[in-house]
Amino acid sequence: MHSAGGFSGGTAAARGRRAGGSKVDQAYAALKRSIVSGALAPDMPIDKNEWCAAFEVSRLSLTTAINRLAFEGLVVVEPQRGSYVAKIHLEDVRQWMLMRRALEVEVVGVCAADMSDDAIAALGQNLAYQKAAITSGDLEGFHELDTRFHRQMTERPSLARVGEVLDPIRTHLERVRRTLLPEPGRPEGTFHEHEAIFHAIAARKPDQAKSEMANHLDRVSRELHSFVARHPDFFEDNFPIEARMRELAGDNQKM
Repeated sequence: MHSAGGFSGGTAAARGRRAGGSKVDQAYAALKRSIVSGALAPDMPIDKNEWCAAFEVSRLSLTTAINRLAFEGLVVVEPQRGSYVAKIHLEDVRQWMLMRRALEVEVVGVCAADMSDDAIAALGQNLAYQKAAITSGDLEGFHELDTRFHRQMTERPSLARVGEVLDPIRTHLERVRRTLLPEPGRPEGTFHEHEAIFHAIAARKPDQAKSEMANHLDRVSRELHSFVARHPDFFEDNFPIEARMRELAGDNQKM
């Protein structure tokens, strides 16, 4: 399915069937996965004929799946244009990043203060796998380990509710993170930032851990600023781009 951003309809159908559920649910899940991962780029049309063939569903069933994605803000449906992947809204990104930074900086401080030795060892093991993924060029594997690294910090009773709040925020930011990750040097930079966070936790230094986490998340904001300038068509609310991204950077510096 070349017109679908290089995403293979056959592969999508196979993955969807393995996932179980109705064909509508399978099509919905595969389309959402393709959008979030960046396989379907912003503003790319969704070819209903190709997706109907891949999932052996009617146009009505596929339209149901697309409407669910439109409700979530991932797809835009226009009468004269059809269905296409929604652009990323910068204002939403600004708020999601602000919430994530506020929560994760505090979380890592708590971890440095009283995280168990076993949990710290598990973070170290994750880092070893991250390094192996970079060495082998496994970008998808690295991304999954990156997500897991952050989630491990809230997998304890005293932070479980914080984790429940953070999970949907991370999901909303997934498209941004997937967009930025292939940028040259980004995986290596992320790994070194994770190392610094880990060492601060292992050394039981809450203030240093919070500083390293803030630096890590602020780097994402700076790189998004640069990416928006190079790829403005990926985003909505692009005017004024510079003012919006300066506001984001300013919010982060105040925290």
